[in-house]
Amino acid sequence: MKKNEATASLTIREFLQQFSTDEACLEHLFSVRFGQGHVCPKCERKSNWFRFKAERAYACQWCGHHLHPTVGTPFEDSRTPLQLWFYAIYLFTTSRHGVPAKELERQLGVTYKTAWRMADLIRKHMEFVDGEFPLFGEVEVDETYVGVALMEFADVARRIKRLSLSCCNVRDR
Repeated sequence: MKKNEATASLTIREFLQQFSTDEACLEHLFSVRFGQGHVCPKCERKSNWFRFKAERAYACQWCGHHLHPTVGTPFEDSRTPLQLWFYAIYLFTTSRHGVPAKELERQLGVTYKTAWRMADLIRKHMEFVDGEFPLFGEVEVDETYVGVALMEFADVARRIKRLSLSCCNVRDR
């Protein structure tokens, strides 16, 4: 049975094959943000774009105008290789419990200051893209048992009589 492509995450092997170099990362970023055939903002013609080697940019085939795929992303003005950024994002999107900066420092082989900055920018960008903000104000939770461990049903029923239960509803007001 084949995995659902829309919801399946890459394995580490697939990730390393797809994003093996900074060039591959930049090419992916360009194709996701703009793609070949993107209309040039300067000459307003549909264009094929060619990699400009001197910087992280692509040049228009007609007028030579440069597009910078990293502008407006967390990678803008960063000397950290794109492959490390992509791997950090991979860790964030495949981890269930988040990624501390100390873990990024170990995994990426960068300083703690760099790892902290990367983690902060990735979190801010994920929050911006998601558009969801933490609940605030009065928040209520519906039917929560506090302090009950997994037990047999009879044991749970007996203990519930002795516990004080917190019952409320989750509602954003």
